[in-house]
Amino acid sequence: MKTTIAIFYTGDIRYNQEIAKQNHQRLIDRVGELASVRVYYFTRNDPQRGSCPYEPPEGDPHDNVYRRGQGGAVQVWDFMRGVERTTEDIVMKLRTDLWFTDTSIDAICFDLQEMIAGRSGIAYFGSDWINQNAGAINDRLPVHIDFHNLIQDFVVLAKRNSLKSFQDVIDSLNTLHSNKRRSGNKTFRFIIPTEYEPWRPDAEMLSSNGLRKQLTTAHRVLCQIWLIRQDYTEYPSDNIVCRDYIQSYIVDDKARLSKKNFISPHPMVQAVNWWRAQQGWGEKEITVGEWWAWQSE
Repeated sequence: MKTTIAIFYTGDIRYNQEIAKQNHQRLIDRVGELASVRVYYFTRNDPQRGSCPYEPPEGDPHDNVYRRGQGGAVQVWDFMRGVERTTEDIVMKLRTDLWFTDTSIDAICFDLQEMIAGRSGIAYFGSDWINQNAGAINDRLPVHIDFHNLIQDFVVLAKRNSLKSFQDVIDSLNTLHSNKRRSGNKTFRFIIPTEYEPWRPDAEMLSSNGLRKQLTTAHRVLCQIWLIRQDYTEYPSDNIVCRDYIQSYIVDDKARLSKKNFISPHPMVQAVNWWRAQQGWGEKEITVGEWWAWQSE
């Protein structure tokens, strides 16, 4: 019998969804060659979504420069709620503002095949523009909950029977201070099942080196998935989406600034020069006040 997979969307609906859907269909079609696919929309506007305990207070804006007070916990709750609402063998969580390149689709399909073959349980996909990771194509690294407190979370792919229960995940999140629930990069590791949990400190459940025993194989995969940061009216190239994605971490169209803009060298200079190299251009610094100058030769 063919493996079944639930692909579901969570979170806010951002930018031109007709264009995003054209791009996402390329991924869905490839996944459909490997498994029987059903697509669900469990986004914020879904009346059956339920009440998330980590939402901002009533009246606060839901979408504030792409981040909420406990946004990471909200994302994990939405993921586990999506798992709860589906029955397929494997689940895949997507954002509505993702952009998939050919190489990122290859990376996701490789891990899907690993899961179908029983060699993997959970995989996290995303990109990283710092730490010498700019432009990584398929950098697949093992994840251990006690060693890796930062993981990618643009796409989360998991075998249903490799996940913690909904309640165990919520219990894990509730042990954290609210400030540590801000980022999905820090909270999505709590879906990994272990034999030792922070709220149940049974020494005998620890491994010999004092770490929690992880009950499934998990990986984080750095690949060329970009975030859509413009409301495109025509289908853009990967190159354009990537350019605008990098720009959003410098300043956006509203020229919002942050402290990092005045660090020298700018934290995004590696990303800028990776993108410029794809155009065959030389390196360029990010200059204070000339935030878009890197986009031209």
